[in-house]
Amino acid sequence: MQFSRTPQGLAAEYLFYGEVLVYVEGQTDIPFYEEVLQNYNCRIEAKKGKPECEKLAAFLEQGDYPYVVVLDGDYEILTRARSRHRRIVLLHRHSFENYLFEEKLIEQLCRDHQASENRLEKLADTFRTVLEETGLKFEELIILDATHQRIKTGYDVLPEKPNRFFTQKGLGFLDSQIEQYIEAAKDVNEQDIDDTTALVTQFLRQRRFIDLLPGHFAFGIMRRLIIHTIGKNLRDDEIRIYLSRVVWQLAKTRDHNSLKRRLRRAVREAEQIRQAQQNASP
Repeated sequence: MQFSRTPQGLAAEYLFYGEVLVYVEGQTDIPFYEEVLQNYNCRIEAKKGKPECEKLAAFLEQGDYPYVVVLDGDYEILTRARSRHRRIVLLHRHSFENYLFEEKLIEQLCRDHQASENRLEKLADTFRTVLEETGLKFEELIILDATHQRIKTGYDVLPEKPNRFFTQKGLGFLDSQIEQYIEAAKDVNEQDIDDTTALVTQFLRQRRFIDLLPGHFAFGIMRRLIIHTIGKNLRDDEIRIYLSRVVWQLAKTRDHNSLKRRLRRAVREAEQIRQAQQNASP
């Protein structure tokens, strides 16, 4: 069934289903949210990125309709922690992939894929090293990326995936490649960079650097760690689906608990509104 690309047309979609619609930004997001909402009367619908979801969120604020919109945190997590509506669920990490970057999840995946005991014994230290090295190597680049996005220059600082920054073997990063990208992104006002640096510094006092990375970029680093540990290749969708299946059982962080609570509350509330509207219909 096709709907108008206007906000009103998109928002009317909920009228044609007997369940709550939960809108997410892309197809790869769906397994992550399906797992946590599997016992709820809802349907996860992927839109074509954040702009469409933002339109639906804006229309929800105006009309208080019985659907839910999930928005990636992006770099908004540097300045805003609260969603603007109870059924607009704003992630507290950059994207859903950042919620998968947890040691226990990666360890379980590696065990189930027959990683060697030697690699598994080293995984905790390797995981911490990867987190530390990622922060040390990419902080300046992420500050520049966040700056360009905050002042809306339209310049893409980061490639979608981190592959070009990896050494040929192992888990190391290529300093020369990182420096090239840094130099190419520096053509912005120094005060804007300083302002973003202050926000990032504040963020890192309580949060992990990896949670600030764009989701696909963070996923690429996590994928490299997984492949290094198990010693064989896995498809991206295989990794995402597996981790999305176990994340809600194994990850008990403040961010995971908060997201689970907010998602389920939003769906319950939308269902109550949907039922009330249905009962009020002649």
